[in-house]
Amino acid sequence: MVEFVAYPSRWRIMLLIMLAVAFVVMGAEMIGAFGAPFSSQRYSPVFILIVGWIDVIFFSLAGVLWIRMLFDRKEQLRIGAEGIRWARWSDWTISWNEITDVTTWELYRQKSIVLHLRDPARFPGRGLLGMAAKANRRLIGGDIAISLTGTDRSVAEALSAIERLRTAARQSTSPRPPA
Repeated sequence: MVEFVAYPSRWRIMLLIMLAVAFVVMGAEMIGAFGAPFSSQRYSPVFILIVGWIDVIFFSLAGVLWIRMLFDRKEQLRIGAEGIRWARWSDWTISWNEITDVTTWELYRQKSIVLHLRDPARFPGRGLLGMAAKANRRLIGGDIAISLTGTDRSVAEALSAIERLRTAARQSTSPRPPA
């Protein structure tokens, strides 16, 4: 059975880095880093300042993470006969019998694959994703949201592989009638 593997895509990551830089520059303009702060008749100066700082901080952090990904050549997602391993979440493979459902979640045309687990506590996330897991569960209605942003594969390809490999795993574990 052919496994699905997603690796970082350098050109997609470069686009994300350029986008982050553009947003940092816009945020810096809003807080007055290049002269007088941005002003608007519609929004108060305090609101613009707060949004500007949030913009600068968030996209600076995102840019740093994407720069790190730019030099990472390790696989990001593996979908195989044993289950699913998403490197950003954990080093462990989540076996098919631990996955109760697979759905998708979309925000601003960015689609994520959502895994619903039998026992989420058995597969704790690491880093920022792990810390945000509880809030993420409330937002997406599942346990793990897999994003393929910045990789060389698409969500559609991953969903197809999940369907194919999950079905094969179910068939191999289901009892067979005597011949």
